[in-house]
Amino acid sequence: MYNLKKILVPTDFSKSADVALQRAGDLAETFKSKIILLHAIPEESSIVHSYLGDRASKDLKKRLVTDTEELFKKQIEKVLGDKNIEVETVVKFGEPYYEVLRTEKELDVDLIVIASHTKSFFEDVFFGSTTEKVVRRSKKSVLVVRDL
Repeated sequence: MYNLKKILVPTDFSKSADVALQRAGDLAETFKSKIILLHAIPEESSIVHSYLGDRASKDLKKRLVTDTEELFKKQIEKVLGDKNIEVETVVKFGEPYYEVLRTEKELDVDLIVIASHTKSFFEDVFFGSTTEKVVRRSKKSVLVVRDL
C-alpha cells in the first residue's frame, strides 16, 4: 500500500489552486495525511530593493507574509471547510518552481498535488510553467490537477 503521510500543495490562491487543494484534501482524508500548503513569493528585484532600502524592504516582506497567511486562512476555510485535515502553511521567497522542489526535499513529502494553469503559447515557450518544471525535476510523485 502506498504510504502517503505528507502532501505538498503549491498555491497561488487561484481557482485552479483551489481545485488542486480540494483533490489533495480528498487524498488526505482517505490516507490520513497532512497537507503542506506552500506559497512562493518571487524575490523583489534589486532595483526595488535599492529604491526601498533595507528597512522598507524588510517591512514589505513582513507585510507580504502577513497577507499570505490571511490568504491561506481564507483558502483553507473555503476549500477544505470543516474537514478534519492537518494543514501546515509555508511561505517562501524565491522562484516558485525552485521553492516547491526545495520544500519537497526539506520536508520529505510523499506527493505533490499541483494545478495545471493554461498559459498563452508565448508565455509557455519563453518562460515555461512552474508545473512543467516541477513535474520534470521532482524526485517524488506529482499529481497534476486540471481545472476543467
